[in-house]
Amino acid sequence: MRQRANGRKSKTRRAIEIKRLLLAIGACLSLGCLSGCWSTVELNDRSFAKILLVDKTEAGIELTLGFPLPNQLVPNQAGGGGGGKTDYPFSYVTKTDKEIAKAYRAIQSDLSRKIAFGQLEIIIIGRRLAEDGIGPVVDFIAREPKLHINSYLFVLDGSLKEFANIPVGFERFPVDILTAYAEEQVTVEVTLKDLLMANYSGGDLVIPTIVFDREGMVKKKKGEKWLGTDGAAILRNGRMVSKLNTKEMRGALWILGKLQDAEVNVTSPTDGKTISFLVTNATTRINPETGSPLKIHINCKADVDVLANESDMTLDTPDQLRILERSLGEKLEKRIAQAVAVSKEAKADAFQLGNYIRWYYPRKWKEMKKDWRQLYADHIIVDQHVDVAIKRLGAARKPEGQRLHAGKEE
Repeated sequence: MRQRANGRKSKTRRAIEIKRLLLAIGACLSLGCLSGCWSTVELNDRSFAKILLVDKTEAGIELTLGFPLPNQLVPNQAGGGGGGKTDYPFSYVTKTDKEIAKAYRAIQSDLSRKIAFGQLEIIIIGRRLAEDGIGPVVDFIAREPKLHINSYLFVLDGSLKEFANIPVGFERFPVDILTAYAEEQVTVEVTLKDLLMANYSGGDLVIPTIVFDREGMVKKKKGEKWLGTDGAAILRNGRMVSKLNTKEMRGALWILGKLQDAEVNVTSPTDGKTISFLVTNATTRINPETGSPLKIHINCKADVDVLANESDMTLDTPDQLRILERSLGEKLEKRIAQAVAVSKEAKADAFQLGNYIRWYYPRKWKEMKKDWRQLYADHIIVDQHVDVAIKRLGAARKPEGQRLHAGKEE
C-alpha cells in the first residue's frame, strides 16, 4: 500500500514539474510575440522618402526622391518645398542613369542614412517618360517590395525640377497637396495597385495629370508656380497616347465610381439662367450584355442638393423637379459618353471595361481577348444612364435673388 501511495505521489510531482516546464516554455515563446523593432537599422539612421519623381531625359532616366528633414521639423514652422534650402523642412536628391535602379543606388550612395519607403505616398511620372512608356517604372515597382501599393500615381506635364519650388499653402509638405487631391476625389484616384493590375491586363489605364502655371493662392514670392490638376492621361499598353480634359475626367470619375461632392450646373428651361447642384451621393454599376453587337451598360445613381438658383424657376412642384432631374441626368450622361469616346479614339480600354466581360462571360472573353482593343474601339456599344434624384432644396424653394431685381418686399 505504501509503495502504491509513493508511486502516486511521484507521478503527481512529475506531472506538476511537466506543467511548470510547459508554462515556462509558453512564457518564453509569448515574449517573442511582443511588438518591437525587429530591424537592425535604427530610425535615426533612416531617411524616409515621401515622394518619388521619375522622368526621361537626354542623359537617361532622371530619378528624384523627396525627404523630410528631421533636424528642421519645428512644430510652428511653415512647410515648403525646395532642394538645398535650409529654411524648408523638405529636400530633394536627384540622380540620372540608364536605369531607375542604378539611379536609386546612386542616390543611396550620396546619403548618410539608409533610404526607407515606409512613408512614400506619391509617385510622379514625367510626361516624356509616360509617352515613351512606363515599363521601367512598373519593373522597378514590381521588384521593390518596400514600396506601398497604396501610393498615389500622377503624370506631370512639366519639368520635375519645378516641383521643388511650388508653394505649399496650408500644408506642411508639397506631398500633402497631391495626397489631398486623391483622397478628396478632386481627380482620378490611381494607386500602384491599380497600375500593377492594369499591367497584367494589357497596360491600359487612366492616370491623373498635374500641371504648373495655374492661378491658385496669392503668391508669396515672384516666380512661384501653383500646382493644380489638369484632367487625366490615357495609357495604352503602358504608353500615354491621349488625354482627358477636366470635364471628360469628371466623366471618368463616374465610370470608375469614385465621384464625390461634385458641383454640376444646368440651364433653367424658363429663362436660360444657371441652377447649381451638389452631388452628395453617387454609385455606379457596370454590366455587360451579350449579343450582336455586345453592349456594356454603365448605370449611375446620384443624390443632389440645390446649391444656387439664379433663374426665376420655382422648385416647389414635382413636375419642375423632374424636369431638372432629367436635365441633370442628360448632362452627366454626356460627360460619361465623352470620356468613353476619347478612350475609344485612342483604342485604349482605360477604364478596364473588358474585365467585366471577363468576369461575367469568361468564354466570350477568350474569343475577343486577342482583338479586344480594336473591338472596343469599333464594335462595342457603351450605353450610359444616370438616374438623378433631387433630395434637398435648401431653406428657400423660390428664387430669393429675383426679389431684389424685382424690387419686391414682403
